[in-house]
This record gives sequence, C-alpha cells and structure tokens, in this order.
Amino acid sequence: MATLLRADPGLHEVRSRHTLLVAAGVEHGRRGTASWIERELALGAKVLYKGWLPAGQRPDQHWIAGPAGPRGARDALATGQMEFLDLPTVVERTGVTAEGVTALFRDEVARAFEDAWPTVALTQESPGLPLADDAVLAAYTAWEGGFDVLADEGPVRTLCQLSVPDEDEAAIWETVAVHHRDLVDDVWSASIACGRWRPSGDLDAHVARRFGAAVHGALRAARAHETGPDLHLDLSAVDFMDVACAEILMLAARSAPAGQHVVLHGGSRFLRRLFDAVGRPASVRESGDAP
Repeated sequence: MATLLRADPGLHEVRSRHTLLVAAGVEHGRRGTASWIERELALGAKVLYKGWLPAGQRPDQHWIAGPAGPRGARDALATGQMEFLDLPTVVERTGVTAEGVTALFRDEVARAFEDAWPTVALTQESPGLPLADDAVLAAYTAWEGGFDVLADEGPVRTLCQLSVPDEDEAAIWETVAVHHRDLVDDVWSASIACGRWRPSGDLDAHVARRFGAAVHGALRAARAHETGPDLHLDLSAVDFMDVACAEILMLAARSAPAGQHVVLHGGSRFLRRLFDAVGRPASVRESGDAP
C-alpha cells in the first residue's frame, strides 16, 4: 500500500457517510470536491472517482490530477490509492440499473478492503440524467440508496456532486430532494439528527428553490418512514431565513397530504413570527403541542 499523505488539520470537515455537494459553478464544485478528496487521501482512504473522461484522455489528464485538483492526486493515481471510473464504462458494465450500479461499487469496495485499505471513499460527478422521467428517477433514487447500503456494510463514504449549470431544473430539484438528509450548498446545509431534519446556515432567496426541493424530499421520506408521517424539523441551527424560504416551507406543509404535519423544534421567536406573517397552516405544529 502506498505511503499516505499527512492529514491537513485545516481541511473542511465533512465526515458523513453520503453527502451531496451542490455547486453553483464549475470552479466552486471542483474546489469542494478537491478538498474532500484531499482529506480522504490524507486519512488513508482508497478513493474511487467516477466521472466523465473524454475519448483518448487518460485519468492523469483529467482536472482531478491537475493544478485545480487535490494535492497528491497524481501520485495517488500512480500508486493505486485513487482510481478513476469512467462513466461510459460504468454505464456499459451496469446497464444503468440500480442493481448493476450497486453491484459494481460493492465489487470495487470489496476489492479495496481485500487490498487492506482501511476505508473507501466514493465520489461521482453530476449525473446528467433526465430525472423528469419517472423510470429514470426511480432507478436513480434506488442506486443512491445503494450507497447507503454500502455504508451500512462497512467504512464507506460517498460524496455526490451536483453542478447546477450542467443540470436542468427537474434534475436539480430531484437530486437535492433525494439527498435531503445530507447536503452542503454554499451558505446552508442539511442533515438528520435524532430523527429530526436539520437545516443550518443562511436560507435566502438565492437558495430558495433548492431549499424547497430538500423540504419536499424530507416530507416524502417522512411519509415512507416507519415513525412517520410527520416531519420533525429542527430549526436550532438556522442562522437566517428570509420570506422566500419561509413561504416555501409553509406552502410545502400546506400541500402535504392530510394527516401529515411539520413539527417544529428549536429556533428563534423571529422564525415563528415570520411563519405567522407568511401564513402558517394548521399542519405546522410546535413540538410541545398536543397531537
């Protein structure tokens, strides 16, 4: 096994099992992905990078191995600590089915552990799929769930990339909705903690549509969960929310099926006044309210 890079304590800490990195521009996305890969290499992980490789181009000619890529990437490609999985090859090997994608990565993960790598880090470029098609969306949702299965089976972490300029509105909406449990989107992020969906940071008009997609995904997931159908929403980490995001949240709660509620936990009085001002429906409850 190759000599490992020394960990840089200044690297941004995202240690979750399956995260979506939303990038408003190409360079923004590359910086975030490079930081994540750099840290994973430094911590000794085997890194599998799934991306688009133009015909005739070698992995060491991809941006990931160039000046904009993570430190040590070129050496990692040479030593085998990082491998490049070309998307067309992945499509050919899997048939673009959820079962095929999960099987492919399960085999790659098993091979990495057989080679004595302590952890495996998977990352894939923005999907570029027509997620307005129900069949494609179902397959995409299932294979993203496959990454969670791999994380349940061993020390595997996945970073999915979403490049906003490269995707249509339907793909952006559904990708964020599917990843509502763990995403990083510039000035805000979201996670699940103690059974509660927890957005954090600044929620303003610039991210309102993607916030709405995440709310939609959280409500949809709550309906399918054994403890559902209510969505328990932890607002304690929200630093700022503007009218646009408040309206989106209240509209989503108002549009939820009968019997589903949004249950609020934490957060400031200002947020409650804001919700009242934009029109708070009866389906939005406080955690202390009687059912």
